[in-house]
Amino acid sequence: MLHLEPGHRIMAEALAARIHAPPDRREAVDVRCSDFGVQYYLCVPPEQQNVLKLSVWVRCFAEVVEGVGEAFFAEQLYPGMVQPPEPGYSLTLALDLDALPPEEEARNELVRKLSCVGRDVLGAPLRVALLALLGGAAPPRPYYAVHHREGEAMYVVPKDDVVIVVFGIAFASPVEAAIAKAFLHEIEISRRQSRDLATAPTVSYTHEPPLELKQLDGVRPLQGAGFVGHVSLALSKRNVEGGRLEKVLALVVGYRNYLMFHVMGAKSQLHTRIRSRSSNWLQVLNRAMPEKLDKEKKTITGRTFRKGP
Repeated sequence: MLHLEPGHRIMAEALAARIHAPPDRREAVDVRCSDFGVQYYLCVPPEQQNVLKLSVWVRCFAEVVEGVGEAFFAEQLYPGMVQPPEPGYSLTLALDLDALPPEEEARNELVRKLSCVGRDVLGAPLRVALLALLGGAAPPRPYYAVHHREGEAMYVVPKDDVVIVVFGIAFASPVEAAIAKAFLHEIEISRRQSRDLATAPTVSYTHEPPLELKQLDGVRPLQGAGFVGHVSLALSKRNVEGGRLEKVLALVVGYRNYLMFHVMGAKSQLHTRIRSRSSNWLQVLNRAMPEKLDKEKKTITGRTFRKGP
């Protein structure tokens, strides 16, 4: 299996080219791309080539802001960079290329941070809950709900000693739903039986909402024809401490993307094998066609005869 990068590769390359470029070699740029439901827009206007703007659109941004507060991005996550959002986007960050740190390592860290803006926006509620867990503070809210896709959601339920993350997962295609169920069952069994994963977060997969969601007021159960079920991850303090906060955020927030990537890959592999097997069968059938009975034949002396039915 493959591990997906926490950031966007195209955005990281475009950002690195502008942030590491000397002032006399700067160029205007206009890059738009999307990845797993997040749309990115990187712009350096020709009339002001010392200003880099990065905008993102997330369908659940209003839910995220309602949960973590409007000042979270401007004061904690991206201090001094938040600007009024560009039309059609949820969040816009502006960076003065003339005021960058001179150290190359600091610039590389800035590229990494900005390329992960999509992950950080979706994972803002989880970051707040994990920071409270690390600091031993009381849970900021009973729960956070992030409906990042149609018919799907991520719920963050902070407790005093653990943070529960519940994914409601759905696939429109019945084939994809069947593959996803097989993946999720295997992940749950592997976590339970493997000794190497003894310290990993607890994983459970159920079709019905887990107890943590049933106890919450105002949470409506997810339903639909393509609904696969709920995946619960229990994150304790030992999973996050020791400087592992960013890694935990990347793995948990990208869990749904990781599942989708491998489900689509498995589906493509199955289709490729089916096509290959069908082609082989057609070749066998073509070679096995019976000989025509009414075909003319000649004897060794040249006389012609037709074999009857």
